[in-house]
Amino acid sequence: MTELQAASTDSEMEEKVRPLVNDILDRFNRAQTSPAEAGMVILGLVHRLLGLLKEAPEARRFFILTMINVINNSLAEDMKGEA
Repeated sequence: MTELQAASTDSEMEEKVRPLVNDILDRFNRAQTSPAEAGMVILGLVHRLLGLLKEAPEARRFFILTMINVINNSLAEDMKGEA
């Protein structure tokens, strides 16, 4: 897969999951879910997904690397704000 194909796939994935993410966030807001509670829900989902991905090592690695990148980017932004 070329970088252009991967970018296209990423864009398609974003468009596909955006309504689901927005729906989940709306549900958190309606239930007045605290950030800590929302974080626990997300961690629970990640844990369950990793279990489901045991039989798909490539997909599991991709998911883990994506999570690491999201966390690293967030930490880098926080550090820029503190400087």
